[in-house]
Amino acid sequence: MRLKTNKGYMNIKKQLQKGNVKFTVKGITTYCKGDDGKYGMNPKIFKVSQKGGSIHAEFDGMNVTKWGPTCVTLYTFDMLGKKSVGKINYKEIKIINQNK
Repeated sequence: MRLKTNKGYMNIKKQLQKGNVKFTVKGITTYCKGDDGKYGMNPKIFKVSQKGGSIHAEFDGMNVTKWGPTCVTLYTFDMLGKKSVGKINYKEIKIINQNK
């Protein structure tokens, strides 16, 4: 049996788990002011909470269910109590900064 390798994404996982990290996800954009000062579709900035228990973007946030080997699993409840689940693959993440 051949074991699958993580392909180096454990470093991203460890950085995110420490908390207080900003990052972007490939393909996820929002209408906002860019680095050039002009408005348009730019990468959405996500932030991991201080202790790594949740991830927020602008006004929304989701709680972390599990830090898996290839992706982080998230969940939230809407105002009617319906649960939503999502995953972010580590290979799609680009770290912007890490506050120490």
